[in-house]
Amino acid sequence: MEINDYPLILVFWNIFLAFLPCWAVYFLATHSKLRKNRVIFALIFLFWLAMLPNTAYLFLMVRHLVDYCADYDVYRVCRNGSWVVLFFFTYGLIGLPTFYYALSKMTDIVAQKWGKQAKKLFPLTVIPLTSVGLMFGLYERFNSWDILKKPLSLLGAVTDYFNIPFLTTDFLVFTFTLYLIYYVTDFFWKLKR
Repeated sequence: MEINDYPLILVFWNIFLAFLPCWAVYFLATHSKLRKNRVIFALIFLFWLAMLPNTAYLFLMVRHLVDYCADYDVYRVCRNGSWVVLFFFTYGLIGLPTFYYALSKMTDIVAQKWGKQAKKLFPLTVIPLTSVGLMFGLYERFNSWDILKKPLSLLGAVTDYFNIPFLTTDFLVFTFTLYLIYYVTDFFWKLKR
């Protein structure tokens, strides 16, 4: 089954991948003994870092709306496919709680281990790395596990991102947008408390 040439199985797969960093950080947060073991903490943290871009990748799913309708009416409404807009919007929106939870929870763990200054610096450092991960998935179609399988290809891609102007612009826009999403969500989440 497909929606606008997009296989439905990928919806479930991408949501599963988006929950992996949430489960990893939840596991770390609820098992203090694991946080004290440096090797186990490092392994779980690296897994979390490799999987974190999968949360934000869901934001990009709305791209499947490009040219989704061949028959627009005079008001630019696709009468026999309007529901597709809400489908991909909702699909992309799942990225908000997974991205925020995974990053904010790990930020709290980092603050417990290394203090308040680390808490401030951690999202500032991780969000640009997440942007690079988004670009890996979007342009080169790399997966999280390609960090282990194709590390040299990944390094080559990163070099391109900072040498080709439109890719550098994309990186900057992705990074700024992820900062905006994270810090605005954080502001409203803390306001609610």
